Amino acid sequence: MGRREDAKAAVGALHRHTDALSDVCYLNQGQIDEVADNDTMISTLQKNKLAYPIDGLSGYQLHGKVRGLFDHVTRRHRYRESHSRLAGLIEDLESSILSYRHAKTKVHTDVDFALSEVKEIVMDIMDAIGDTVEMFHSVVNDEFSVVSDIDERIRQTRRCIDDISKINIVFESLGVSQMQRWVNVDLQLENLLMKILKSHVDRCLLDLVASGRKLHDMLAKLITDKKFQHVNNLIDAFSGKFKKDPGYRPNIDSVETPPDCLIQSEAIFIGGYANTDSAIDEVTLGDIAQTAMEKREAKLTKEHPEAENITVEHRTSETIEEEIDPLIISVEQLFDALMSPAAPDSLSACYAYRALNVNATLEDWMLTVMSYYSAQKRAIDPLWKLRISTHIEEPINGTHYVDDITFERKVVSHG
Repeated sequence: MGRREDAKAAVGALHRHTDALSDVCYLNQGQIDEVADNDTMISTLQKNKLAYPIDGLSGYQLHGKVRGLFDHVTRRHRYRESHSRLAGLIEDLESSILSYRHAKTKVHTDVDFALSEVKEIVMDIMDAIGDTVEMFHSVVNDEFSVVSDIDERIRQTRRCIDDISKINIVFESLGVSQMQRWVNVDLQLENLLMKILKSHVDRCLLDLVASGRKLHDMLAKLITDKKFQHVNNLIDAFSGKFKKDPGYRPNIDSVETPPDCLIQSEAIFIGGYANTDSAIDEVTLGDIAQTAMEKREAKLTKEHPEAENITVEHRTSETIEEEIDPLIISVEQLFDALMSPAAPDSLSACYAYRALNVNATLEDWMLTVMSYYSAQKRAIDPLWKLRISTHIEEPINGTHYVDDITFERKVVSHG
């Protein structure tokens, strides 16, 4: 009966002071301030062994079991190490499977009892994985909002990310290959490990990966916030100073070394330009220009010493005859033949190319013939009709290749 009364008294104490205890757990890290308003609660909690005085400090500390109870019922999990617990359970599972296999080879051993131990450890592993996933969900959703110091929040977030990495290493022991080695050909182990445990592990791993991604996003945001916090602190400091002393005017002359936040501008390159329109400085500007020209000439002479040996000859009385390209001469011969009275009724550019033995490619010859025809078109068109024969090479059917250019004499009617 004594134990029942003790339990009722403890639960009653928690019930009467629920609101205050909730603030103590989540806002004051479990520490109860020794003030007049808390005397009744401290006395009741001490009587039921739910709080104890802090040696060397003022106030009382709430028992860890009470904080754990509040965390559990409010689904708020304080961060704790998880990979060590999982690693220990996996070692226990492997040991129990070996014991189960050994029991199957003996006649007088209790195989069902050995299998029940394996099932119990599998359930413990599933519970541990579920608690771990739920814990990280709580961390991501809460974002360590109880912690006000941004450096501490960054530290705890990094610790969570490191723990997720360690948990993933532990989960490698629950891979398909490892479970297949445990199962071997046992159907009961196959159902227990490959179906029940494996499916639970896969679901939890997906949730854990999502939590890890959100933790990385949280860390990046916290690092950015820390950079802005420094600037905000400077603004708040100046704002507080101006509120206390409205007439305050900071004087940077009294600071021997300005702080880094005030030395952010780039270097300014100072330069000047002469006023070339000033009559006062005309002589000086002339001397500067002369000196610059002499330096320029000296530099050119140094870079190109052969320029000193160039002799300029006076040849204004010499006549230089222009050399005509043989291709142009051949084209003129073709059109002279067309305009002569003895010209045939039809003449092709390819025939003329061979007859005149043109020293150029056939393409250049035809291009020159067409250029000459375009220039002399007004004189040629009344007497000759131009016909161009082409062909097309597939698949590019928009390109026409010229085979020959033929001039045909027009029939002149005498009406």
